[in-house]
Amino acid sequence: MKRIRIPYGGEILPLELDDRYILDVIDMPRFQSRNPGKILEEALKNPLENESFVDFARGAKRMNIIVNDSVRPTKTAEVLSAIHNSIRQRDIQFVVATGAHRAPTQKELVRIFGSHYAEYREKIAIHDARDGTCVDQIGRTRYGNDIFINKAITSSDKTLIIGSIEPHYFAGYTGDRKALLPGVAGYRTIENNHKLALHAHAKSLRLDGNPIHEEMLDCVAAVGGERLFSIQMILDERHNIYRVYTGPIIRTLETATSVTRRLFLTNIKTKAEIVITVARHPFDIDLYQTLKAIEHGRQALAPGGILIVVSPCPQGLGPMSFARLFEDESSIDSAALQAKTDYKLGDHNAYNLMTLREQGEVWAVTNIEANILHNAGIRRFQTLQAALDQAIRQKEGRENVFLLLNGSMTVPAVT
Repeated sequence: MKRIRIPYGGEILPLELDDRYILDVIDMPRFQSRNPGKILEEALKNPLENESFVDFARGAKRMNIIVNDSVRPTKTAEVLSAIHNSIRQRDIQFVVATGAHRAPTQKELVRIFGSHYAEYREKIAIHDARDGTCVDQIGRTRYGNDIFINKAITSSDKTLIIGSIEPHYFAGYTGDRKALLPGVAGYRTIENNHKLALHAHAKSLRLDGNPIHEEMLDCVAAVGGERLFSIQMILDERHNIYRVYTGPIIRTLETATSVTRRLFLTNIKTKAEIVITVARHPFDIDLYQTLKAIEHGRQALAPGGILIVVSPCPQGLGPMSFARLFEDESSIDSAALQAKTDYKLGDHNAYNLMTLREQGEVWAVTNIEANILHNAGIRRFQTLQAALDQAIRQKEGRENVFLLLNGSMTVPAVT
């Protein structure tokens, strides 16, 4: 028997599994940063193009700094320490890019800004996508989506974007241009953009032909790429800075993607009858964020297989646009059917969940109540060991297992 330690929030779930059933145990590659501060310092001194952040900031009359909300592990506070001398005497405002997420709590803001929170707290604005008075319309995408962007961005002459780049299950990658859309975009713009997640090319680690990404590019063009400077990080398995890219927006993303793909893509030889996919912090805070682990896990799941999702979800289901899909047993099917004709934000998740149920069974080890999950066709188990033992009995004779110990960040692909 093999004993495996499964992360579950701040706990460790013990798991015993017969070696002969294991196809593979897949974790993030073991890459660790040796000197995050030095890496950041060197990236700021050596931008991807001639203009450094110091030069960019020098000419700014008013600058906005867009930072991620609490559901990204971005090392915002470390970047602020590194650029402190370049911004402290300037007219700056911070905008927290919430997209359609809820506003961060004060505790979460302290976690984002670290020791800088006390100094900057009066200069921090929280984006509210549903407040139509705080956005300006600045153009239209190639797909006919009206671009509404926070007025703080449209009224300032320069904007710094601080972010991190990871796989994203329909945008291809996080980071960079995603700070604008959905980060500081109006609700209608976000909703119309997310409708494109139904497209076949809207998937993890893909930018070419991905309409979600293409609309984000159109948003950058509408704001004006020359007014934007980007500091983007790749983080290691412990969320420490591993690589940093600074310079023009999009250039930082394009430069980082080859490294990101190499680090987070895992080649597998075959799909498994049983897949255990683990959502790791901060992507385990609710079921909506856990979708990343679910979507990556299903890529390793054989038809008719069993996907076991491990995520505590202390904040429950997540935003209302997603939680509404769990109101009753018909909610997901209804939303999935209307997704292509009368789309509402979150309907692409209903479509994905519906097709996942057609692909196989979905079980979960989580704190969310069983009756709520039942409405989505998800079966809840009290313990991971009980779920795995049941799956092995059910798959007797073909009981092979993949374990994705960081399903939120690891993208399996059959070669």
